[in-house]
Amino acid sequence: MGGSVSFRPASFVRLGVPAALIAATLVAVTGSAGQAAAPKPKPKQLPFSTGQTTAYDPHSVLVKFRPNASASARKQALSKTAAKARTSVGADVVAVTATVPASELLKKLKADPSVELASLNYIRKATATPNDEAYAAGFQGYLPTVRMPQAWDLSKSAGAQTVAVLDTGIDAGHPDLAGRTVAGYNAVNPATPPVDDNFHGTFVSGIIAANTNNTEGIAGVAWSAKIMPVKVLDEFGGGTDEDIIEGLNWAVSHGARVVNMSFGGTMESLVLRDAVANAVAKGVVVVAAAGNTGDDAPQYPAAYPDVLSVGATNDNAVVTGFSSRGDWLDLAAPGYDIASTVPSDFDPEFPYGIASGTSFSAPIVAGVAALVRNRYPAFTPDQVVARLKATARDAGPRGADPYYGAGIVDAYAALGGKWAADFTPATPDGNDFPARAQALGSSASATIGAEGDTDWFKISSAAARNVTIKVTGPVFDSAEFAQNFGPVVFVYDQDFRLLGHAQTPRPDEDEDGFEIPAALTAGTNASLSAGVTYIQVRNSNGSRDSRPYTVTVTDSDTGGPGPTDPSFIVQDASVPDFTAHVPVSVQPTVTLSRDAAPASINTNTVRLLNGKTGAQVSIAPGYDAAARKIVITPSSSLLDNTPYRIVIGAVQDTGPASLGGYTSTFQTADLAPQAVTSFDASGAYLAANLSWKIPATTDLDYVVVRRNAGSTAPTFTTGALVHAGTASAVKATGLAQGTTYTFAAWVVDRGGKVSPVAVTRLLGMKSGISTTATLINYGGSITIKGSTLRIDNVAYAGLPVNVYVRSKNVSTFTLLAALKTSSTGTVSIAHKPAVSSVYMLTFPGNADLMGTRTADITVQVAPTISSVLSPTAIRLGGITKLSGYVAPAHYGKPVYLQLYANKTWTSIASVKLSASGAYAFGIKPATRGSFAYRVLFTADADHAQAVSPYRIVTVS
Repeated sequence: MGGSVSFRPASFVRLGVPAALIAATLVAVTGSAGQAAAPKPKPKQLPFSTGQTTAYDPHSVLVKFRPNASASARKQALSKTAAKARTSVGADVVAVTATVPASELLKKLKADPSVELASLNYIRKATATPNDEAYAAGFQGYLPTVRMPQAWDLSKSAGAQTVAVLDTGIDAGHPDLAGRTVAGYNAVNPATPPVDDNFHGTFVSGIIAANTNNTEGIAGVAWSAKIMPVKVLDEFGGGTDEDIIEGLNWAVSHGARVVNMSFGGTMESLVLRDAVANAVAKGVVVVAAAGNTGDDAPQYPAAYPDVLSVGATNDNAVVTGFSSRGDWLDLAAPGYDIASTVPSDFDPEFPYGIASGTSFSAPIVAGVAALVRNRYPAFTPDQVVARLKATARDAGPRGADPYYGAGIVDAYAALGGKWAADFTPATPDGNDFPARAQALGSSASATIGAEGDTDWFKISSAAARNVTIKVTGPVFDSAEFAQNFGPVVFVYDQDFRLLGHAQTPRPDEDEDGFEIPAALTAGTNASLSAGVTYIQVRNSNGSRDSRPYTVTVTDSDTGGPGPTDPSFIVQDASVPDFTAHVPVSVQPTVTLSRDAAPASINTNTVRLLNGKTGAQVSIAPGYDAAARKIVITPSSSLLDNTPYRIVIGAVQDTGPASLGGYTSTFQTADLAPQAVTSFDASGAYLAANLSWKIPATTDLDYVVVRRNAGSTAPTFTTGALVHAGTASAVKATGLAQGTTYTFAAWVVDRGGKVSPVAVTRLLGMKSGISTTATLINYGGSITIKGSTLRIDNVAYAGLPVNVYVRSKNVSTFTLLAALKTSSTGTVSIAHKPAVSSVYMLTFPGNADLMGTRTADITVQVAPTISSVLSPTAIRLGGITKLSGYVAPAHYGKPVYLQLYANKTWTSIASVKLSASGAYAFGIKPATRGSFAYRVLFTADADHAQAVSPYRIVTVS
């Protein structure tokens, strides 16, 4: 594609296919702009780091001094906070560091009058925003729905993860797919390469891995993923299980790590199922489109248990009217008005198009799965699927549901990013049960406000009459609207016997098989008795539609068939479908339409399920026969902010008939979380080890731990931050000695609610050390005395105190003694150092007390020097000998002979010590008189300076 491409709506190839073909395959429907939905909620912003990433340098602060601040004032500001200038950023701006946390240093510096501005040294990250023209022009507005831009900040690469696209082949020469493919296979015709003779495979491949950030075309989900094209569908988009299985086996054996299958059908094949299971067993994640039938008929391979099945939404996170549904659905992703690559022979100048269908939701999830596999290479396929489902954002009915599965895939959260708020749920519209039916005259209007919603109306007749009841929807146009209304109407008498039923046919098609937009109508004749008649209206495809429909009742000459046996089960419920903020102590009740056999009300026919996990909640179902009311009593309070599903199965009436089934969902109130338990601190030197237990919290966001110096507990917004994350233990460092610290912890849920506070405290301690002497002779001993007291001088008996020693010339302390304090908080120990030594004393801290360490104290050890002068009297010209030993021996070290004269000792000679430490000097005085001599040992690394006793010789 040469030159610059302008992305205008008219520039895209419109990919339309006949409606009949859509019903049979997963080839996409055509579409343009979908109707607007409620704005998506913005994720809550935290005021500090959550512990997942470092938001600022924890060791430095940026300071801008006032221009008129003197050098001495600046120096004093830093010295008061024990900070040091690290680098100069500008004339008045410096980066400074200190031993205290940056947040504490910031507070101190801001308070100094010489400081104009001070800020944490924040860490910024590059944001990955691709420059592809379609993305920049807004044609890929569905990618933010799954938070792809944020996910790209964490990981753009799929690394060695190859995605096999089992489809119609690929245009490998497409400018936005060049270099993105590995060798493929054509199962339809093995003699030829997997060239795309449709458009579908090229379109799917571009969604996954189009060249991204290349200024052209579109942005792919996984920037560097490799596509393995495997052609299993022919030019019409159809393929046999034989070719599909052959293609799948080939992809698995040739290194595919993710497989995308955007096709399906209603017939289940055990052989195809086995091939899929084999692929998963060999480590492959298999993703499939849910189907475009707009009903609940299972589609295969999507409905196989080993497959990650994907439904379609628009970019406002609302499920489309064509998306197939069922409890087998796993996830949803945008699949309406998706922009991607098409074979170049469609338009050599602009080979791009827009199409809709679950075919194009699946590759979004497949691309995200490849990113997840690359980021977490040890994950099994089951773990990848579990990760994608656990991090999905809930949409539609709360919890797992047949329209969205676990929710809409969230690429950012799946790659380890911060969660985002769930999409806005539907709410009850007040007419969901016969007991709450809207009174109807000749006509009324209403909307289907939620997926699976049913509306009830009632009409009163003074006498029997024949009527025609019609439900007319808004224009059904899949090209214009992602959600459409296909009317379905049921008419019941006051005893809930069916009087009539109608469902609109599929939209009419033109001669080419394309859907003709029209307002669809479902109508039925009915013979009404005097009294109340009920009308139920729902959408055939289950989707919501904000456009109103109309119900009309007109008298008719023609009646309907006679009433059939009662068939509707529920007349009312205390907790209507889609209800939010339900108390956790709720006991839901369901009022039946007629009498039930009490024995059929049990835990097999009445169940309460966790809407997220599907786990069955322990309940005691009861039945009030007089009121026809089932009472569901949970064995314990429900979890807060959790979706639940009421499921009533084959309850029997008082005769042999079954009352049918009923399902509804509700969400419990979002309560403040409970406080952490077992919150405890253990003191250490300049640190504290904290631990706690996080209570069961369904929507846990993070735990906050803060500290204050002193006995006053911090508040949620005051004190120094110690921890903000999901860990259950942390080490608080940078604490001061001789200080009491009070720690407080809170649990915060995703709604921003904060638990009661949990508090623990460590008392400050102080220690001292002294010795009976700081200079001793070799062979002598000292007594080391120490004390460990609370900072208010309270003593504790039995505290463990360690006395450490090191030679003066080494840096490592060794344990000298492990002692226990007396009732006065003191300890003592005698020691006989062989060399000059350094001592210190520590208290390691305990569950109540901070640790301490004394300053170092040095004891010098001087050698002993013996001296013998013989003879002590000589005649002038004679010689005497001064000799002795130095202990300990210092072989080869010089000692000096000193003479006392003029009140000063002066060195006059030297010798080196022998191996035994011996020395000897010959002395021959030059004049008559009395002379004093001694021997000097100069200090070295091990010992202090020493002198021998002086000796006097008399010369006559």
